[in-house]
Amino acid sequence: MIAARFRFAIGRIAMAAGVLLGLASALSAEPRPGDVFREYAWRPEGKWQRVTGPEVTDPRAKRFLPNAVNEIEIDDLDQARKVEATIEMLLCHGGTAGKRIRVGGGPWIAIPESDLIPGRSGQGPPDLEYQSMRYPSVEIPLDQIRQGTNTFEFTCSAGTALGGWWPQWLLYGVTFRVYYEPSKPHATGRIVRPAEGDVLGDAPLFEAAVTGPEPIERVEFIGLYEDFNWEGDGAYRRWHGRPLFGRLYNHIGTADTAPHRVTWDTAWLPSQSEPIEVMARIVGQSGISAMTPAVGGLRLVRPYSVKMCKPYDVPKRWSTRAGQTHSCKVDVPGPLDKAIDAKVIMVTWNGVAADEIGINGRKVVGNVGKNHDLSHDEFAVPLELITPGANTLYTSSATEHHGIEVQWPGMVLFVRYDEPEK
Repeated sequence: MIAARFRFAIGRIAMAAGVLLGLASALSAEPRPGDVFREYAWRPEGKWQRVTGPEVTDPRAKRFLPNAVNEIEIDDLDQARKVEATIEMLLCHGGTAGKRIRVGGGPWIAIPESDLIPGRSGQGPPDLEYQSMRYPSVEIPLDQIRQGTNTFEFTCSAGTALGGWWPQWLLYGVTFRVYYEPSKPHATGRIVRPAEGDVLGDAPLFEAAVTGPEPIERVEFIGLYEDFNWEGDGAYRRWHGRPLFGRLYNHIGTADTAPHRVTWDTAWLPSQSEPIEVMARIVGQSGISAMTPAVGGLRLVRPYSVKMCKPYDVPKRWSTRAGQTHSCKVDVPGPLDKAIDAKVIMVTWNGVAADEIGINGRKVVGNVGKNHDLSHDEFAVPLELITPGANTLYTSSATEHHGIEVQWPGMVLFVRYDEPEK
């Protein structure tokens, strides 16, 4: 016990050593209007790569050491002003602490945790014991990046629970983003539809006008609005979009050809209490990207409305196996006489290990997802199983092997009503 506490303290010290850098990068990370940059995406050879705490003594964990030293080619630092790394990381062993990255054998840099996990939604501390699939960004000092081949690696430290004696997380990919001075040649553009202050109806159209010194590979439309927390950090209202192997998902949409237009599927987008904003990422054929100015003041008005019922009482270490049941709660406003349909959205790892997933003690589906892999899942929920007020969503599994893991924010219930938005 004393040794475990000592290892946890060392992990906390390691995180504190880079907390200022980590906090600053968390606040300034991700491209914003006017940014010019290029992304270099890396992915492991398999589905994912383990990152194990080097102090572990258990023979099962030690066989995964040492952690891999990876390589990536960065071929353009001309006019570079800063570099950041966006990390696709799954916390598989709840309680793992001290998650860090280093480039070129340099100093370890802390990967920031989310201040919104668990917030008011979880069952309480320790914060690091909640399963999550996150995409944090870390600023890498420019003098640590070289033009050509760069090495990078990850580590972690012992914390609490499973992460106390077997600290580990899974790496799905890394995107190194090099930001350039505005004078770097790049495409330019603006959003021509919608206009500032427009009303968005069902399936609204977005369009960008683009010009540049080279052919355009694609235009990605990204919005600021409230939706399922695809990014796994606890922020429902944010600029939505998650990376996977160099591509963007769960954003408004991507136009791969001219004219650069997309139709936004808003069928299950929650009704918004604040205005929506949108900007576009223009990606040139050479990889040089630029962000357009944002268009704001957009209002969503549809002939129906959607309520996103956010979970609370979310359990720590939501990994269901060996006859266990894990659950969270959601509050559904009543009455339900105007409800049309409902569904659950959740992010799982090894979701096939579930035997039962349901609501209020009633099975809805047997299992979801993939085998020993990440999955973004959804399934319809019969309205007769939902009650006004508190509802309990759950997973059950009898397997003695690896169970189903549910990632933050947990199981989120969406209910659509035959009532116009106000």
